[in-house]
Amino acid sequence: MLDIQLIKSQQLKTFLILSCLFLVSSCSSSPTLSLDDSAGATSSTSTTSTESVNTTESTSLEDDELQDGELDYEQSVRQQFQELVQWQDTCYQQPKSCRVDEFTIVGTKYHQALSEQISLYAKSNINSRPGHGKREVAIESITVDDAALVAQVDACIYDTVILYMDGFIFNDHVSSSHNRWTLQLDNNRWKWINFQILHREYNTNICQE
Repeated sequence: MLDIQLIKSQQLKTFLILSCLFLVSSCSSSPTLSLDDSAGATSSTSTTSTESVNTTESTSLEDDELQDGELDYEQSVRQQFQELVQWQDTCYQQPKSCRVDEFTIVGTKYHQALSEQISLYAKSNINSRPGHGKREVAIESITVDDAALVAQVDACIYDTVILYMDGFIFNDHVSSSHNRWTLQLDNNRWKWINFQILHREYNTNICQE
């Protein structure tokens, strides 16, 4: 009987030891799984956060691109307008080789009027000379109609250019004026389609006022 009880007692201890080992094993593995799940959740949260940041950055970049696009129109008008002024100055210096369609749109009234003037200068041998007076153009404002791709430039001109005819002085008047140009985008180039003199005075510089 004692032997049987002893055997039962040993079996019971063995069972309890095995049960505890199993529980310890189970308890030791559970936090690891929990950490893995937590790591997975952290990774997922981190990814979501990154995606949110990327979305915000993308939206911000799109806004910047839109603003840059709007600014680019104004900047391109400003830059190309100044190039057009230099182009026209060169035409007055060499009217026989001037191509008005390079800075005006063919078919507009301004193109026709300027073509006739340059043609008259070429036939009558009227021209200006580099260094004999100058034409200073100061841009005052620029407005752009994005939908119509039309721009309006208001500028003040101080003009002391001397015109010669057959080597003799043809016009040496000094003038200044407030003017308005209308430009239209044509094959990625801004070209003049209209010109107005808003106010002009002689022998004074109203552009300094």
